[in-house]
Amino acid sequence: MDTTRLKLQLKAIIAMMAFLVSGAAISQDIATEPSDVKPDQQLYFTLPDEHAFPQADAIENFDCSDKIYSVITLSNFPKGKFHIAFIWTDPAGTDRERTEYPFYVREDEEKLWAWLQLSRATGAGMLQWINPAAGLEEFIGPWHVTVEVDGKKVASGSFDVSC
Repeated sequence: MDTTRLKLQLKAIIAMMAFLVSGAAISQDIATEPSDVKPDQQLYFTLPDEHAFPQADAIENFDCSDKIYSVITLSNFPKGKFHIAFIWTDPAGTDRERTEYPFYVREDEEKLWAWLQLSRATGAGMLQWINPAAGLEEFIGPWHVTVEVDGKKVASGSFDVSC
């Protein structure tokens, strides 16, 4: 075989390898860039607005008669279908309520919520004009909410209830 031809083929192979290696390095940089963005979540508690949607203001202390919203904002979460659960734990440490539903992430930021309305014990309504906390005593104190997505804890927080 002609040595000149062999040299040309060798140069072509080296040039192609250099091109492939530099292309792989560029594609590796591109592939790792999006994974640097990590999911984030913000949990807060609030009251309803005039349309029964959660307000944007975070509140830590609620009255026994309030409708309490637990709101979570998921940012940079993977796109797709998920299942969310809000677990409401009362001051005695009992899981009092559990709100669950499926949801889809389609945007860079999704806002999800659940609400809790405390109810008086049967017959305690007649005593509320004497004692506003009548029938609600077991609800007074610090509450804890845990939020799970697909069975994994993503956030938790606390608020207080008083009458």
